[in-house]
Amino acid sequence: MQVRIVLSMLLLALPVNAAVAEGLDMDRPMGEATARAMLGRFGYGATPASLAATLQESPRHYLQRAIHEDASLPAPVAAQISALPVAEPLEDVWSRLGPGAPSRMDSKDDPDARKVMQREEGDYSRSALQARLLTMANSRNPGHEALLSFWLNHFSIYAPKALDKLLAWDYARALDQAMAEDSFEALLRASFFHPAMQVYLDNTQSTAIDSPAARLARQHDKPAGINENLARELLELHTLGVDAGYSQKDVQELARIITGAGIYSPAMRTRALERAGATRQGLFLFDPRRHDAGEKTLLGTRFPAGEGLPEIERALHLLATQPATAHHIALKLARRFLSDDPPPETVDAMSKGFLRSGGRISATLMPLLASGAFAASLQKPGKFKEPLDYLLSVARAACGDEPVGNGVVLAATATDMGQAPFMHTTPDGYPTQESAWLSPATMARRVRLAIGTASERVPFAQGEEGVALRPRDMTDAGKEKPVRGTACHIDAAELERVVGPLSAATALAARGLSARERTALLLASPEFMRH
Repeated sequence: MQVRIVLSMLLLALPVNAAVAEGLDMDRPMGEATARAMLGRFGYGATPASLAATLQESPRHYLQRAIHEDASLPAPVAAQISALPVAEPLEDVWSRLGPGAPSRMDSKDDPDARKVMQREEGDYSRSALQARLLTMANSRNPGHEALLSFWLNHFSIYAPKALDKLLAWDYARALDQAMAEDSFEALLRASFFHPAMQVYLDNTQSTAIDSPAARLARQHDKPAGINENLARELLELHTLGVDAGYSQKDVQELARIITGAGIYSPAMRTRALERAGATRQGLFLFDPRRHDAGEKTLLGTRFPAGEGLPEIERALHLLATQPATAHHIALKLARRFLSDDPPPETVDAMSKGFLRSGGRISATLMPLLASGAFAASLQKPGKFKEPLDYLLSVARAACGDEPVGNGVVLAATATDMGQAPFMHTTPDGYPTQESAWLSPATMARRVRLAIGTASERVPFAQGEEGVALRPRDMTDAGKEKPVRGTACHIDAAELERVVGPLSAATALAARGLSARERTALLLASPEFMRH
């Protein structure tokens, strides 16, 4: 059976030629083939219930719901997430484990206290990953999860870094709330003003050389200066794009503008902050004592001296409304939701929609969904699934309308496949192109997952009883730890329906196989590997 599966997957290298098609009727309910393909592209694969619900929706309504409505989870999954450490209010966690908190101060000189704190941080970070995956796998609004994941990858952070262990889940919540505003600028602001981004790109200590904070630091022989990391990524990754023609001087000027932005510490004295004119927004803090109060020029725009926090707001607005930003965002959206090499005319239409609307996400995506290229891509899906897309679509296909409840297995498998949320080490986020993910090693992992799922040995369902899984990365002090759970019982007929029509080559490869072997072949087929 494994030989047949591997041979069928060689078809993945063949080019996909989508027929020329007219654009979708944006206000007409989708047919079954279109709805199934939409759930695969703006979602993580169809289930019987999600397919039935999407058949009642037009493409426009599907997109609007993805942007404006949040996740809707089955009660057992919602209860499971509410029992994880991330359910504790962040303010409480911050007061206990944040900078300057008693437990953190105690851990500096007490090894046992340090182990306790590190264990709690680790539990919190792991639960953020599990909660995110459980939400993605089970949401009744799959378009929302796919779009939110795009923005979390665009404004990427690395959860294991320092205090971001405590902040990653709240960062996802902040971007989720901002997405409902249907505004790129709202997302940019949510990312910038969240302490997770300030920590990740080292802006928390960026201090103007001639500021009061820098002078005080020098008196105590402590280093102080401007860090350009966040400014550089704001220009290169978050807004204009690397080829937008900005200069190193623009990076330096933006770094000066955002000095003073950072995080609130429980150890900070409230009266001292008030006297300094500091501004706190949640756990974000703007401290004028670290800010460069001089005049700056960014992208040819003058920023007068002495503006403080408002000049940060003004700079973000300037970046969010640039034509280069419109093109950069349109191209990234098209590469994620259409193809690795999207038609220039489609990207151009998306860019114009962005600019005409003042950066509305719906106005940027509507030309994509209405394009002939998108309609053609749904008729014959050719976008290669990223590892996380594949994992979640396998889990959903296996479990159907039953909850995918084993967050530990989802997290371990996503990590093993190289695309766990919050875990990309560099700020550019995970790649979306086929060339980054199509290799013999990655295909071998997918085949193993397909065979294990078809054999009902992968415990995607929640529970302590049943089969034991031993992924390579589930280790404790070098020893494998079995993770128990219940495997979903696969409905072969429903699986074939959600996979959709098979090519002649795949149908031939499946001939004569047992039901279990056929299921494995379907999950590893070229049809299932693309969306």
